[in-house]
Amino acid sequence: MKTESLEAFLRTAELKSLTRASELLHISQPALSKQIRSLEDELATQLLIRSTSGVSLTTSGQILYERSKRIMEEVGALKREIAFNDGTKVQLNIGSWPSIATAYLPSRIARNKQQDNLSEYKIRVSYSYYDLLKNLENGSIDAALFDDRGITHSFCSSPVFTEVFLLYVNRSHPSFGARDEVTFKEIKDEAFVMLPEGCDIRMLVENEFVERGAKLQISFEIELGQSILGFIQSNLGIAILPEIFVSQAGSEVKAIPISDFNSVRQISLLTREDAVNRVLLALFQTN
Repeated sequence: MKTESLEAFLRTAELKSLTRASELLHISQPALSKQIRSLEDELATQLLIRSTSGVSLTTSGQILYERSKRIMEEVGALKREIAFNDGTKVQLNIGSWPSIATAYLPSRIARNKQQDNLSEYKIRVSYSYYDLLKNLENGSIDAALFDDRGITHSFCSSPVFTEVFLLYVNRSHPSFGARDEVTFKEIKDEAFVMLPEGCDIRMLVENEFVERGAKLQISFEIELGQSILGFIQSNLGIAILPEIFVSQAGSEVKAIPISDFNSVRQISLLTREDAVNRVLLALFQTN
């Protein structure tokens, strides 16, 4: 049984279309059909039900689909581990929040290239940890960076860095613009520009308010932290964001320590494979 045929079957089963699968695999549809027929002949069973609306799995096809997913994951892991050992160039797909993709990963990857490491990287931005976990599960990404504390999953997880939360305000803000430090009590009744649910920043800030017996009030909900900084730059609100946003804040934005804010964000590296975890930790943790 050839791995190329298993890959062809998997992509067809996932996309439910011979046409879309052939486009994804960059082969002709007749060649794809031939690979799947070869599998059916070898296993002496029908795997797909073909119709004008696409394809669906038979009972035998469903069994092969579940088992072949695990087989191809093991094959991929084996190839990557051997490549790492031999110094062969490997491409790794990393999923992260926009803030990490903007303010953290570029410098790490640039430094890695200067050290002549043979790995290549593609970055995929997500706005929800649900998406990051789903993409890890289906193999769309090889690694993810986010705060996974309190989230149940089965992936390798290694802490990379921690950061405190700060209050971001416009320098002309009447209450806080001239302050060098604030307390939670002084800001707890304010309304904040916030990231949406499903983001680790939002969860950590909400948890802090709940633990302190306060209600988080939201004036605007915006997907991008960089856009939140734009609102603050225009004096349209204030926000509680991690330290990583300091480097992206404009000259009119001031980041103020919150002296008794207990929550910190711990960014961890999540991977499906130990070998990938070791390689990326070396990239992220080396000064």
